[in-house]
Amino acid sequence: MSDQDFKLIHNTLKEYNSILIPIPEVDGLETLGSAIALASLLKSEGKNVEILSSYFNFQKIFNVIDNSMITSVIQNSVESVITIDTTQYPIDSIKYDKTESQLRIYLNSTSNKFNSELVSIQPGQYPYDLIITLDTRNWTQLGSIFLNYPHIFLDTPSIAISSFNIPHPYSERTIVRENYTNSAEIIFEYIDKYSKHSLSDKNIVNSLLLSLIISDSDTLSSNKKILKLRELTNDYDSIVNSLNSIIKDKHRLLIGRILAHLEFIKFEYKGQSVRYAYSKLFPHDFTKTNTNDQDIFLIYREILKYLPTNILGLNIFFDAGKNIKKGYLNFPKIDITPLYSSLEGEYKEGLLIYNYSSEQDIHITGKEINEKIVSTLKS
Repeated sequence: MSDQDFKLIHNTLKEYNSILIPIPEVDGLETLGSAIALASLLKSEGKNVEILSSYFNFQKIFNVIDNSMITSVIQNSVESVITIDTTQYPIDSIKYDKTESQLRIYLNSTSNKFNSELVSIQPGQYPYDLIITLDTRNWTQLGSIFLNYPHIFLDTPSIAISSFNIPHPYSERTIVRENYTNSAEIIFEYIDKYSKHSLSDKNIVNSLLLSLIISDSDTLSSNKKILKLRELTNDYDSIVNSLNSIIKDKHRLLIGRILAHLEFIKFEYKGQSVRYAYSKLFPHDFTKTNTNDQDIFLIYREILKYLPTNILGLNIFFDAGKNIKKGYLNFPKIDITPLYSSLEGEYKEGLLIYNYSSEQDIHITGKEINEKIVSTLKS
C-alpha cells in the first residue's frame, strides 16, 4: 500500500473516537485477531472501541490475548446494559423470571461472594461514529445492519482495509490490494509505520500472530511477518498449542466419519465448473466417536484442511433422530448470503445452520437440498 493509502487510514482513525469493529459470522475468525490488535492500539490512544463477534466462546481458550473488548450485543439496540464482573465471580449459568413488575435473575456460581459492587448498569445508547470492517469479502453479512450508521469504514470519506479484490458497494474509494492475504498484514504495516512502540505490546503482537496463523496462508509476505512477530513475543508456541488443542482425539474420529460419507457436488457457476463437498452424519456416528452436534462447530475448520483446495466449501447433513435434523453449511470462497433465506437458516459460530424435513429419508432430502443450493447459487 502506498504512503497516501496509509495516511488516509491514519487520518480517518484519528478523526473518530467511538468505534465499532463487527466481525462477520461466516469466515470472520481469520480477522478476529486483526480486530483485537487494531482495537488495542486505538484504545491505547484513548478511543472507545468494541468488537462485535460471535466467536466469543472460541476466544476464551487464548489466555495470552485480551478478550475484554469483544461483545455479542450492539449496544445502542438496547436501553440499558447490565455488566457483571465474572473475574471475581465466575458464573456457570443464568436464568430469569420476568413479571409485570420485576425481572428476577438467578446466577449459578461455585463462588458465594457475589455482591452489588460486581454489578454496573449503564445506558445502552452508544453512538458509534465509525464502523470498521476488516474484510470486504463479507460486507453482505454486515451491510443491512450498519447501512444507516453515520460512518462506515468503507464509505466516503473513509477507506476500506481490505485483503480481497472485491470492491465494496458503499464506496468508489475502497482501497484494494491483491497481494495481501489477511487484514493482519495491513494492520501490521500500519502499526509499524505509525506506531512502532505498539509492537512492544504483547497483546497486539499475539493478536496479529493469531490472525496470521489461523489464516493458514503460505505467502512469503505473511511468513516474513510471522517470523518478525515471533521475535517480539514468547507466546507463539502457546497460540499454536491452543489452536491444536481445539481438535481432540474424539474430534478426529468424527472428522473420519464425515470424510467416510463424503461426496462432491459438481455444477456450473459463473461459466466455470465448480464443486463443493457434501457429507452425512447419523446417530451412530456420534455414539461411536463419543461426540455431539456441538462438536461440529469446533472441527468444521479443521475438516477443510483434509479436502481439495479447489472446492467451494462443505455441506454436512446431521440426522440425530426424528426431531433433530439439521444442515451445517459454509462456503468460504463465495458469498452464501442468498442461501440464508433460501434454506431458512441462521448463522451461528461461523456456519449457516438450517433445518430439513424430519419425515423424509435423509438421502432423498439431501439430494433435494443440494439441488436447492445449486439452483440458488446459479441464480
